[in-house]
Amino acid sequence: MKKREQPNWSERALFLLSPERGNKKFLQRIAREREAERKERKAMAASGYGNHGASTTLNSMIGWIVGGGSAEDDIDLHGATLRQRARDLYAGGGLARSGPATLTTNVVGWGIQPKPKIDAELLGMSDEACDEWERNAQREFRLWSSNVMCDAERQKNFYTMQQLAFRSQLMSGDVFVLFGMKENKRTPYQTVIRILEADRVSTPDSYAGESESKETDSGGRIIDGVEIDRDGTVVKYHIANHHPLLEGNTQEIEWQPIDAFGADTGFPNILHIMAVERPEQRRGIPFVAAQIEQIKQLDRYLTSELAANVVSAMLTAFVVSDDDDGKTGLEDAVNEDEKVTDDELKMELAPGAIYSLPPGKKIQEINPIRANSAFESFVSTLITIIGAGMGIPKEVLIKKYESNYTAARGALLDFWREVRVQRTAFNDSFNQPIYEAWLAEAVATGRIEAPGFFDDPAIRQAWCGCMWMGASMGHVDPLKEVKAATERIANNISTQEQEASEYNGNDWLSNIRQRKKEMAAFDDMKPAEPVKPNEEGQQNGES
Repeated sequence: MKKREQPNWSERALFLLSPERGNKKFLQRIAREREAERKERKAMAASGYGNHGASTTLNSMIGWIVGGGSAEDDIDLHGATLRQRARDLYAGGGLARSGPATLTTNVVGWGIQPKPKIDAELLGMSDEACDEWERNAQREFRLWSSNVMCDAERQKNFYTMQQLAFRSQLMSGDVFVLFGMKENKRTPYQTVIRILEADRVSTPDSYAGESESKETDSGGRIIDGVEIDRDGTVVKYHIANHHPLLEGNTQEIEWQPIDAFGADTGFPNILHIMAVERPEQRRGIPFVAAQIEQIKQLDRYLTSELAANVVSAMLTAFVVSDDDDGKTGLEDAVNEDEKVTDDELKMELAPGAIYSLPPGKKIQEINPIRANSAFESFVSTLITIIGAGMGIPKEVLIKKYESNYTAARGALLDFWREVRVQRTAFNDSFNQPIYEAWLAEAVATGRIEAPGFFDDPAIRQAWCGCMWMGASMGHVDPLKEVKAATERIANNISTQEQEASEYNGNDWLSNIRQRKKEMAAFDDMKPAEPVKPNEEGQQNGES
């Protein structure tokens, strides 16, 4: 045996007490040393990424120690801290508020409107019958969605809840929507939805352990309130009876498990709205999570610069007295022996203030002039980096357009690619499931006829087809964009319906119907043409 593989003194001592434990410790040390040598030899013979991003020998990489973890370790178990910090930044304004607010305004706007689009071919319907069914379904949905009775709390209509759900998802990382039934006298529908903040879904205290990840009796696990089975399928959500951060509430927190899907119908009982970054991720992360440190540091820097400029704008004079009375200009003398101590010498800068100082007290190096020439370029660069991380160009993030038409339109187009991605995800996770739940009640109660809706999943999907149309991108030069749209339609690149939807979010068919009414009304308003007499002075038609 080599000398380096001889037992050391601690291993020899342990061997005297327990030969088995001493031998085990010795073998473990030898295994660690051999593994370290293997890694060292591998690093010396590294190639490819081993010479660059994965290098352990480059001076620039030696101090970069990363302990990578699973999605649960890196994301799910840090959710509470990320949510609280992101919401604090949002409340303080600045970029952490501008980003989510800008996306909410453009993705949701005044409401993402549904336009039913059923599969008429599969359902065996004519175009006229299909159009009539879609118009009726849209009227019925408007009856439900435009009323606060669709909200379990009776406060918001469907489109206001769209804004709340999307903004809450960005701010907190995820948001939950519960389905329920509640009778009312204002609409014929009982379907209601309740929006829950992310904190309401959490792991019950009854599961022992310090981590947010707990094992269940059935062999599954609960990860920050989301219960999964052995296969990783989400089966339940654990909801607290009130917000865990609610102060002054003496009611003890209790959790109720809600099945993710109905046992009989298979339809969702609860919607989990979040953006997924990694496989096996169970909870969402705030929109600004990756930029939290940069935004906080920028806020501190701006606050410091603001305070410094406020101070530099204050003109304050100090008068130094030669008389050793210890109280000149600071307070009225009560008796001759009274002196002003250092603790009593408290002054604040103020515009136009003049202070007298006792003998021996002097102000050194007062320079109220402050100039920071690098301030604007530094802040602009940092905003650009933060905006890029959010997927929002700097011009859109700070609402400041100073470039030419091409650059401004390029920034808007780039931003609207992000808007379309976000809107599509929100439609799939929030709008469409809620529309299908409402439609199921409308068909069940006979308000809408949909043969085979509950019999065949394919038939049901055909009846549930729906487009969701929101606010359009806006226009830098409307005339150029209309001409471009006309060319696209003429060359069969696009359709009038698609262009109408993207231009201002309107429905092309509704526009046609309205234009028909307007043209008919315009024709009725035209004065009748006067009848001209013929050459013999008789009007046309007279004998």
